[in-house]
Amino acid sequence: MNKKISDAIIDCGITDRVIIETWKQLVEIESYTHNAKSVHKVCRFIQDQLEGLGLKTKVYEFKNAGPLLIGEYGEGDKSEGIILAGHMDTVFKDGFIMDHPFKVEGNKVFGPGVLDMKGGINLIFYILKILKKLGYRKPVKIVISGDEENGHVKSDCGNLIEAESRGYKAAFNMETGLIDNGITIARKGRMGCTIKTRGLSAHAGTNFHDGISAIFEIANIIIKIQKLNDQYENTTFSVGIVKGGNIVNAVPDYAEIQLDIRFVDDDITEKIKQDLNRIVQSNTIEGATSELLIDSIFPAFVSKHNKKFYEFLNSVSIQNGFGKTNPVSLGGASDAAYIAKAELPCLCSMGVKGQWNHTDREYALLDSAMERIVLVVDSVLELENKNF
Repeated sequence: MNKKISDAIIDCGITDRVIIETWKQLVEIESYTHNAKSVHKVCRFIQDQLEGLGLKTKVYEFKNAGPLLIGEYGEGDKSEGIILAGHMDTVFKDGFIMDHPFKVEGNKVFGPGVLDMKGGINLIFYILKILKKLGYRKPVKIVISGDEENGHVKSDCGNLIEAESRGYKAAFNMETGLIDNGITIARKGRMGCTIKTRGLSAHAGTNFHDGISAIFEIANIIIKIQKLNDQYENTTFSVGIVKGGNIVNAVPDYAEIQLDIRFVDDDITEKIKQDLNRIVQSNTIEGATSELLIDSIFPAFVSKHNKKFYEFLNSVSIQNGFGKTNPVSLGGASDAAYIAKAELPCLCSMGVKGQWNHTDREYALLDSAMERIVLVVDSVLELENKNF
């Protein structure tokens, strides 16, 4: 480990116990992605922490979504500056923590959002403390969204992240760290869709032939969508939710499905929409009608600069004794996509390592916290005179 950094860690009083303390505070402020009021509470906590470290902050507010928090410090041209990014919302509904409290068992830390990604936000506090202790004065911007888990469907957060990121030298997205020491250099984009089908209700016994089954129609639509998986490369179509009918002895007049579509190239989204509309409009059951609704589109995370940036970070990891990392591409979307759209190198999965995001088994590895703090700090210090 870089001796300057290890000395700064000691001087700042940063220990596992201290890291756990703020981590616990973050996790215990629940911030369910669909409850903007809850997300605002954790935003205020993070804002207080950043301001306590001397950062200037601003908050973008949205009517029906969690906020976007920006923190800044340093001086000079932002083209020499870095971004530390993440999101403060989680997938866990308010009250989930009552049965799944924050706890530390050996090297594992448990709790809702402990890995995705309260752990990564917690690291930002200590990265900043060390950089300031070392006298680092180049621009540093913190970009933390409040509605990432729902795809920014009720805000303009994605475009704001892109705008706030433009012109900076490099970015570290403090998302979930991978258990195998992988660093994410690319991610698939995601399109969320709903298809609603309407038919005609009738008694299932007396008037069966007078009815038009919306469920039969939506079943045929599902089969057609499934076949699209064979027609696209590196693209997946998954029907995750099916709803329909109210009682068993009536022909159902309404049904709907929700789709999750993953892709590697944003340019393909228009063709996807065209194929889905073709399926929806060519009904199988006479008299049934269907409509396609695009709920959200999360862009793919791709950057031509990431290969060299990754190779640089990998060398820093090896120098510090953390071992070789692995460049990976993931199917899950993240705000790294919006940062990359601003045309700067960005590496994702830079947060604490762990497993089982979005489940009651979610955990993070405690010893990875200090490792990732040092890795990011040393990478920032070594960025000088590097171009990607």
